[in-house]
Amino acid sequence: MSVDIWLFTAVVFFILTICAVLRIIPGPTLNDRLIAINVAATLACAGALALTVAAGSLLIVLIAGLFACMVFAFTIRSFQTRERSSA
Repeated sequence: MSVDIWLFTAVVFFILTICAVLRIIPGPTLNDRLIAINVAATLACAGALALTVAAGSLLIVLIAGLFACMVFAFTIRSFQTRERSSA
């Protein structure tokens, strides 16, 4: 019985992503929540990349890249609207 190390790595990254998502809910400030969202997105993309190596499908990389771009654009937009409202 052999264990696919890339599949194991992807599972570990996805478990860490769930932990980061759980950190979003009790975040005391908006900044803590935004950082947790970025960490969760980064871990999810890392898990998707490991899953790509395990599965051999390049479509997963495309979806993970688009997801990361959308999350980071959302974060930048959130910081911009927060700065405008406090000024």
